[in-house]
Amino acid sequence: MAEGIDRQFHSGELGVLRPAILGGISVVKTVRRFDWHAEFECDLARLDGPLVFAANHRSHADTAAILGTLPAPLRHRTAVAAALDVFGPDSNGGFRRRLSKDCLQLIVAAGFHAFAFDRFGPPLRSVRTSVQLIRNGWNLLLYPEGTRNRTSQMREFKLGVGVLARFSQRPVIPIYVDGGDVILPYGAFMPRPGQVRVHYGKPLCFEPGDTPAVFTRRLQEAVRAMAGRRSSAVITTGSPSPADQPSLDSSAAPVGSK
Repeated sequence: MAEGIDRQFHSGELGVLRPAILGGISVVKTVRRFDWHAEFECDLARLDGPLVFAANHRSHADTAAILGTLPAPLRHRTAVAAALDVFGPDSNGGFRRRLSKDCLQLIVAAGFHAFAFDRFGPPLRSVRTSVQLIRNGWNLLLYPEGTRNRTSQMREFKLGVGVLARFSQRPVIPIYVDGGDVILPYGAFMPRPGQVRVHYGKPLCFEPGDTPAVFTRRLQEAVRAMAGRRSSAVITTGSPSPADQPSLDSSAAPVGSK
């Protein structure tokens, strides 16, 4: 399955669509006056990759904000785990529903290197696919809460991220995103003016004494801790340099967006 996803990401069809989609999103970003900035507790470019990025999730704008603040070399090789039930293929609905979901799947795959991740079924198949993508050189972005959170209280992280950390043995970067729900609240179609802060924490590794549950708990505690920090506490602040800035600027739908 991972090989098929990799081939799709490199297909000519997606290669043609990607600039058009991202260019359109850039226009919306300018017209609707929203933006984001990043705060880094470590130099991501110096870490031994591939990396796993794990973030809280309150808005479809979160993905664009994260990808829009990653250094270009990391961003170009980052795949986004998108909810299978929302963005995957649909063989049970009518023709229009299947066509709509097929088009949505194509758009998120082209614009954000998104792939379907089953958030409700047994995690091993999706974890196996994710591990293989990592072995193929892809960084992964996922949302361990499993869906967009509509309250101020973070949902408990699902164990899949701990299982992935165990089998991949790659550094996991905790991320706290603040303000995505202001730009694109739940149910909204058009982004609103505003600023998003993306806080990248220090990498966590699966330790010899860890279990998936213990690692998942450590990861969530790291994200919760970042939620209360002020920007003055970080080592490096600000967005990437203009040369690194992506033309990537609006919402996507990753793991568990519903």
